[in-house]
Amino acid sequence: MHRGALAGFGAVAENGHCPALLDQKDCLEIVAVAEQSQQRRAAAARCFPEARIYESLAELLAAEKHLDFADIATPPACHFGAAEACLEAGLHVLCEKPLVFSRREFDLLLKAAEKKRLALFTVHNWKYAPPMLKARELIQKGMIGAVLHAELHVLRNQPSVTADGRDWRQDPKLSGGGIMADHGWHNFYLAHCLTGGKPLSVTAAFTGAGREKAERSCSCQIEFEGADPQERKTALVYLTWESPVRKNWGAVYGRTGIIEIRDDIVILERKGEKTVMFETGEKLSAGSAHPTWMAGLLGEFKTALESPAQRLANLREAETCVALMTAGYESALTGGTVQTGLLRTFAQHFI
Repeated sequence: MHRGALAGFGAVAENGHCPALLDQKDCLEIVAVAEQSQQRRAAAARCFPEARIYESLAELLAAEKHLDFADIATPPACHFGAAEACLEAGLHVLCEKPLVFSRREFDLLLKAAEKKRLALFTVHNWKYAPPMLKARELIQKGMIGAVLHAELHVLRNQPSVTADGRDWRQDPKLSGGGIMADHGWHNFYLAHCLTGGKPLSVTAAFTGAGREKAERSCSCQIEFEGADPQERKTALVYLTWESPVRKNWGAVYGRTGIIEIRDDIVILERKGEKTVMFETGEKLSAGSAHPTWMAGLLGEFKTALESPAQRLANLREAETCVALMTAGYESALTGGTVQTGLLRTFAQHFI
């Protein structure tokens, strides 16, 4: 049994983390919650009636001496400080996206995790969405041959509603940015997983200033490393809060076929063969909490707690995301293509 604390109890914690954690309470037990809002503390007490409730993470860490992990679900601007404090207290960390907003912050957290041999794990739950699982299964089976290009489109008509009514997603001081800070991280690791390449460069364009004023639409052209040094894979990530309709669409282009993702439907087309359609039963655009996807992620997190070698994949994905996000903001602000730079070599205990 792994005993944990939950930091922050907003909408994603109540509707996404809470149901998934309760479903796995035989191995991941929440015994304490930290939340600054009195109203949200009451909600946390209803979800975890046996947990001790605190007004701040600092108070929780000072009082709780027998914890194994912390699940951080605060607004993004608080992620780095909360993760740093929890690692310093000797706790494994599970943190909502985006983990951090700079390579420096990522390296500092990774150094702290390496020093104490702790898991540093980011919530990459979209990998467990049924349409994404099906698309990745088809790719891994070689149904479209070598992947050449991927596209991911997230169409929203407004930012997600928060539990307390605050519009913090459009406040860069709390969110760290706009639509790219909100949806970019998920789609960057998905692009990485679908193409299987290391990120090399980003060319991004926004509507809205970005950072100082939350960008409302974002287009990122990404170049990934191919299997051959002379070969490059590409991806397009388009994100918006200004769509007339709410939906998700994507496609993966290979040498021998194409996979199209239309929200809950995955379509496989191969030259000279009949088109095959898979109905996955769950739309990518339906809701924002996704407790069933979170349940899959928690299984991966539990494995990482018990096997240090299993921590590497999530760290690689997080490193890819922070590299793409920082390069994306720089590109949008300067108007040029930005190289992601060299990726870090992880300590041996993560490998």
